[in-house]
Amino acid sequence: MKREIEKLKKDKFDLLVVGGGIYGAWSACDAALRGLRVALIDKNDFASATSSASTKLIHGGLRYLEQMRFDLVKKSLEERKLLSRLAPHMVVPLNFFMPHYKEDKIGPVMLKTGLWMYDLLAGPGQPVSMHDSFTKEEIYAKYSFLKTEGLKSGSSYGDCQMDDARFTLGVAARAYMSGAIIANYVEATEYLTTNGKITGARVRDIISSEEFTIKAGKIVNTTGPWKNLVENHHFLKNYMRFSKGIHLVMPQLPTKDSLLLMTENDDRIFFLVPWYGKTLVGTTDSDYKGDPAKVKVEESDIDYLLKESNRYLKGFQWDRSSIISKFAGLRALKNEPGKPPSQVTREWTMFEPKPGLFISVGGKFTSARADAADLINQVMKSLAMEIPKKSPTATLPFPASPGSQFAKWKESAITDNINAGLDREVASYLVFRHGTKIKEIRGLIEQDTSLAQRISPDLPFSKAEIIYSVQNEMVITLEDLVRRRIPVTILSSPDEKMLTRVADLAARIKGWDKARTESEIKNVMENW
Repeated sequence: MKREIEKLKKDKFDLLVVGGGIYGAWSACDAALRGLRVALIDKNDFASATSSASTKLIHGGLRYLEQMRFDLVKKSLEERKLLSRLAPHMVVPLNFFMPHYKEDKIGPVMLKTGLWMYDLLAGPGQPVSMHDSFTKEEIYAKYSFLKTEGLKSGSSYGDCQMDDARFTLGVAARAYMSGAIIANYVEATEYLTTNGKITGARVRDIISSEEFTIKAGKIVNTTGPWKNLVENHHFLKNYMRFSKGIHLVMPQLPTKDSLLLMTENDDRIFFLVPWYGKTLVGTTDSDYKGDPAKVKVEESDIDYLLKESNRYLKGFQWDRSSIISKFAGLRALKNEPGKPPSQVTREWTMFEPKPGLFISVGGKFTSARADAADLINQVMKSLAMEIPKKSPTATLPFPASPGSQFAKWKESAITDNINAGLDREVASYLVFRHGTKIKEIRGLIEQDTSLAQRISPDLPFSKAEIIYSVQNEMVITLEDLVRRRIPVTILSSPDEKMLTRVADLAARIKGWDKARTESEIKNVMENW
């Protein structure tokens, strides 16, 4: 992918998508596949905010059944099945276990009913198994690290896992391959109108500081909480609500399963999710009214998750010294006054405050493709164009998808990676992250066998992947590389020596001099 700034200046577009998170990426992809001339921009990097701060799940949302959001759950479960078929290397099954304790608000019978309904709404052909039940004795044997006091039974069910930043990048790559002009670090500063109708946007290239106009007949705003250009419209104040969610990255637990647990005081659920050999703990759900750029993990957030996690752990307790990393994100939701944040709907909606300007609000990562298809239907309707019966994104595989014979291909691909010099863990994660693109990464190793080495002993990423990402994935800054292309700063504590090794590899390709390289390293260390 390349930043084609000159085309943004000179071309005239049917649609400009502002915001390069998962909703913006799917909107640009869908519109480009339908034949529209599309531009996609973001003032930062792709997936630089909410879309890289999730729990990394493609799931139906079991907790929404309690809220009677059956349509949302069914849609998400349908998308789970679809996305696992379109990108089987990136959307992988994950088993979830829920222990049932005497003090839990939701009893085993109610939970069992919910799980049956979850399976029923999912329908046939899903990538995961149906739910199951466990006795106390079975739980003691399989999850010996959980507390046993008050334990009555347990249940399991299936959902899927992914890498959210890389998934978003994959959708943006499909948009680019389908003809969209895309660019990170281009900020929309003003929407332009003629006779009350949208005609384009005034933008600034943050890399060069140059300002210019992008001509477009329609604009889709998918910037979430960064809707500064429309802040004066009444709907933004009356119908939007920001909810903060945080995650802690903790040491690996002795299981490959994810745990769904219940908090003690506010009856929320939270997850302990295995991810790249570490454990994601989260998420929280609290109202936020500050600057979206300044959202961060507070000490009270840490206290909350550590306390709730430690209630379930036997034989060891996590404290602040156990924390490897942490991150925070914001959800921009349709407001439901009077409800606590965790009860506010995750349903997606769209507003058109002026002709040709479409604002996306709410939604979930899992259902973003389907929501974006509905949004582009509205764009095409406003353009007096024929709307297809089915979005092209519902059938077109991801760019690096290995196809229907995934299991057979995966085993062969991992073996080829190992034969190229990668250890098994790195070889497996490379398949998960890059699909068929691993051939190009292996090609780099064939030219220089030292690139098969890990960038750090405790991180499952090779030097070859660093080189590949810088060459092919529109990396502008070191933070782009080590936060979103490869989740180094999520999975490790600050390590300047390791970061310097990565920066030196990137500098050779980017042409950074010593001063620029040191500046990039300093920026990442200060924002780790």
